[in-house]
Amino acid sequence: MMKTDRIQAFSDGIFSILITILVLEFKLPDGYVQGNLLQAVLQQWPTLVAYVMTFTYIGILWLFHHDMFSCVQRIDARLNILNLSSIFLITLLNYSMSLLAESLVTLNTRDLQFALTFYALLALGISMSYFAFYHYLAHKPSLLASSRYQLQFRRLQRCPLLSSSIYFAALLAANLKVYAGLIFLVAGILFHGF
Repeated sequence: MMKTDRIQAFSDGIFSILITILVLEFKLPDGYVQGNLLQAVLQQWPTLVAYVMTFTYIGILWLFHHDMFSCVQRIDARLNILNLSSIFLITLLNYSMSLLAESLVTLNTRDLQFALTFYALLALGISMSYFAFYHYLAHKPSLLASSRYQLQFRRLQRCPLLSSSIYFAALLAANLKVYAGLIFLVAGILFHGF
């Protein structure tokens, strides 16, 4: 069995790399003319919006991951696979951020709809992966730490179902009213912070 500190160190490394890679989306804008740097940077507002949203989401997911694994005393193979599956989905956030930023630049409704649908589906998948963690651990209490942590675990266990509902609403709304989808998506991310 793997020790919990090993899986946490691995996961922390992935989260750190993901957050670092996000900033690589910022480049000197195409068509930059010397003396107009401020205007060129202001034209990158879509990338900044998508970056702040995704950075916040990854940071919150990392905190949830940390809180969840603070309740775990032992890791088995299935929990390790659940962790890798969740991290796989989380690594796709950089791509979804790029899609969202690009669609915000053009403000093309179909592109924005696709980008929001992709992001909402991914967020829904991530929430469901956290639900799978909690569901598995609820049926394997021998993997959990002391009773003090079990209370914290039970409190955290409800969050993925609530966030899944919000992301599902974002998914539906994105295909009906694009900006309503964006509002639900941001609401889902902010929900995790409270």
